[in-house]
Amino acid sequence: MNYDLFDYNCIDFRKLLLLKGKSLHLSDQATHLLMIMMTLEELNMTPITPQRIGEYSSLEAQEIDAIMLDLINSHYVDRINGVLDFSPVKRKLLHEKVEEKKEINLVSLFENTFGRALSATEVSFINDFKRSGYDDEMIVDALKEAAKSNVLNFRYVERILQNWAKYGKKTRREENEETSQFSDEVKNYHWW
Repeated sequence: MNYDLFDYNCIDFRKLLLLKGKSLHLSDQATHLLMIMMTLEELNMTPITPQRIGEYSSLEAQEIDAIMLDLINSHYVDRINGVLDFSPVKRKLLHEKVEEKKEINLVSLFENTFGRALSATEVSFINDFKRSGYDDEMIVDALKEAAKSNVLNFRYVERILQNWAKYGKKTRREENEETSQFSDEVKNYHWW
């Protein structure tokens, strides 16, 4: 992708979306919501939530929420650390190849970790995590952290996610990458 086009705002993606939304197999409502979301992002009106979008749309909040989840699950919009990223739809508008994220089945992952089937309330917790802007990988890392601490409940996973979002920690993998900057000699030194 030519990042100069993005950096200097050479392309009006909302106009391009309006003209090419149908060719991307987007419904009129999804195109409408994407245009509102991109406008809110440009105006720095964050966070972009269904309630905020509802202020500018005649759609019901549940409809907005369902369309937003569909846009994220269909990889038109990504969530990075709780913030919506519109680069996938922009790449699609420019006919560039969009790398597909590996689909993670969070329900089965939680069931395997907890060792039991989840209730409908617990499945709604997972949906709430996704609606709050946490990406699948971050939720998986929080679940692993809870399992490592041997505290297997949704409130604990939720607190981990909230703390990571509050203090800017994105994922556990970043910690490991930071520690890998030390040479093997330092890592394997017998300090005692």
